[in-house]
Amino acid sequence: MTNSLKREQDAIKSETERRIQTERLKKRATSGNRSSTPPPVEGRVHMDIQTDDFLEELTDRPVEMDAETQTQPFMDQPSSPLFVPAKTGQDVETQIEPDDLFDFDLEVEPILEVLVGKTIHVSMLELMQEEELEAIQRQQDEFEQIRNIELAEVQRLEADARRKAQEKERRLTQEKERQAEKIELEEKIAARSFAQQYLSSLHTGVFDSLQEEGFFYDPVKKEVEEVFMEEMLGGYKQRADLYSAAQLMAEELLNIAKRKAREFEVKAVALRQEREAVERERLRVIKEEEARLAAEAAKAAAEAEAEE
Repeated sequence: MTNSLKREQDAIKSETERRIQTERLKKRATSGNRSSTPPPVEGRVHMDIQTDDFLEELTDRPVEMDAETQTQPFMDQPSSPLFVPAKTGQDVETQIEPDDLFDFDLEVEPILEVLVGKTIHVSMLELMQEEELEAIQRQQDEFEQIRNIELAEVQRLEADARRKAQEKERRLTQEKERQAEKIELEEKIAARSFAQQYLSSLHTGVFDSLQEEGFFYDPVKKEVEEVFMEEMLGGYKQRADLYSAAQLMAEELLNIAKRKAREFEVKAVALRQEREAVERERLRVIKEEEARLAAEAAKAAAEAEAEE
């Protein structure tokens, strides 16, 4: 069996060497047929580099064989016996009756009273703290609601003041336009009156002589002078009175608006100051409550330590 293994190993080794030589010859033939590299250009130099693979694939299979062996089993070592010291002295015994050393019902009663009392006291403190926190939260919610209402009122007042300012600007613009129209109308009336006076003074003699002799008479002009002009002048006078009354009303409304704006401003300042005072008072109350709670907690802790 050993000789056959050696022969197989020699055959595998010779076949491997033959395959390696064949591959080397192939590589040499391939490298001999490869075209040469052209000469380098001026100012450059060729350099030899390795282009072969660094890793070589192993195609031969190593020799494999199976072998077996059997070892003798070891016996388990027995466990060592426990060490028992030698007995010394004399054995004695005694009898303790129930309730001789410790009465559980009697001894546990003060401990239970302390535990139950402490638990009830802490529970009451926690309950009072929760109720106080709920009250503070309710007060804070109420304050938030009041603040939102006041903020809405302030916004409404600001919007009202802005609307009144816009109305004031619009009224002032209308008043300026009315004054311009009034001045223009007065200028037209004055020009017309001046023209009439000038023409009447220029042709007074002619018109008087013609009217006295009865050769010139214009009923339309007469109607215009006696009826139309009077009505027109009366209408202009009425419009001028209306414009004057409107101007007085506008000035009165502006004065009232200014007075109310000042009153609203004073009220807003007072309301803001009152709200700041309420906020300071609320913060003071919260700080006093926190100090009181801290003092009570410290006092309770001191009492608990004293009882323990």
